[in-house]
Amino acid sequence: MVENLVILALQKSAEIVLLLLVEKLWAWVLSDHNTKRLSNYLKMQILLLYLDWVLLKTPLKSLPDLKLALTVLPLKQVNLP
Repeated sequence: MVENLVILALQKSAEIVLLLLVEKLWAWVLSDHNTKRLSNYLKMQILLLYLDWVLLKTPLKSLPDLKLALTVLPLKQVNLP
């Protein structure tokens, strides 16, 4: 009989703790900072998908010459004190 009461008390305590943890998790997920971060992430993913789609549709003839794209201008030397 006492064991049953202890088990029931532990189960109820575990339910309360889990409920509090879930409430805190949802408060964090739905917080303003988190939704802005996720919104920016989603916008970036959409932009990358669009750029990928545009680049796949672009014919190779319209791209600049590879030799010009790979040309690197020499850097000026900077004398540090």
